[in-house]
Amino acid sequence: MVRSRAGSPSHLPSIFEGEDITGVVSLDLPREDSIKAITVTIVGQITTSATDVYPFLTLSQDLWKAETGHPHPQAGIVFNGKLSGQFQWPFNLAIPPTVDLVSASGMQETFRIPPSFSERLTRIHIQYQLIARFRRGKFRVDRDTVFSFTPFIYPEPFSQARQAAYRHNHPVPGPDLDPAGWIAMESIAVRGSIFNARAVDAVCTLSLAKPLMYTRGTVIPCSITIDCTDTQALDLLSMPQAVDVRLLRHISKAPADLSAGAAGPSTYGVEFEKTTVEIKTATWWPTSDIPHRRVLSGEIHLPKDLKPNCRVGKFNLYYTVEMFSLRAVTFSPYDTTTNALQVQPVDIATAYASGPRPRIYSPSPPPGYDDAGSTSRFSADSSSFRSPV
Repeated sequence: MVRSRAGSPSHLPSIFEGEDITGVVSLDLPREDSIKAITVTIVGQITTSATDVYPFLTLSQDLWKAETGHPHPQAGIVFNGKLSGQFQWPFNLAIPPTVDLVSASGMQETFRIPPSFSERLTRIHIQYQLIARFRRGKFRVDRDTVFSFTPFIYPEPFSQARQAAYRHNHPVPGPDLDPAGWIAMESIAVRGSIFNARAVDAVCTLSLAKPLMYTRGTVIPCSITIDCTDTQALDLLSMPQAVDVRLLRHISKAPADLSAGAAGPSTYGVEFEKTTVEIKTATWWPTSDIPHRRVLSGEIHLPKDLKPNCRVGKFNLYYTVEMFSLRAVTFSPYDTTTNALQVQPVDIATAYASGPRPRIYSPSPPPGYDDAGSTSRFSADSSSFRSPV
């Protein structure tokens, strides 16, 4: 039996960073059985196929050994090495925050323990198992369960102006009013023609709210400024559907030669195959309309089950916000590239920053989003943090 915060017994046990894994190993032996030892072990491993399994974490706790005597000794009775009846052994294991791995070249590196990861269309998985092992002479019987592990990752506090906006349900101040709360990417020159007749020169600047770490289940606030002296072209280029900004997830996979033991670091090696998937596209709405300039505010809605950034060995899961060419009706860009024009790495967190929670301002918040103005990362149960999952 494993104690867990999972919603129901039918769900996988769920463990968050900083929580001990506690439980009880129970035995009900109606007749004598010559058990030699009982051990519980946690194994964290990366798998790329049914046969390619690479452990990066191994923790064990010995619960009982025959040489220590009967679990319930009785005066005057000599233990014959066999057990019968009912027994229970409590256990307590703590997953460390980091693990040391040694590369094929002999260099040691420390990695943060990664979250559980498993997706139907992805060949690579990160899995944690809790195993109870019963040794009978030369034979061993294992009972195991898979559990979910989530690291505790939270952003630094938002700017004071942004916190005040969330607290009072006011619009988030843009880069012009809160320059300390945003990072502006390099301006991009947009050149092309409208109606295949008139040349257009515009400049657009994308900004993302700081810090560049965002809690899953919330949003990435965005702002874009478009400057152009051609009013008709500016109106076309600044339509919300013309701006194409996306959140992408990248995974390096196919690790090899990972091994872990309680007594020493692990090893890892070989190269990786990279996969990229689009997570969400930003939603935009106009917020400023002045001569020769348009400003749009935007949000990228983050799914509640989004995995945080992680790297272990040569497995690397990370995110980028990428801006692509403006796509306006009747506008033909001179540069027809399909590659991103701007790329900004960002991090995904699993818990809220201190202060008020982020609010959603885009016209259609995703169902079930809770943007209550809480000022704490923690729920009423002080043993757990306020995570959207």
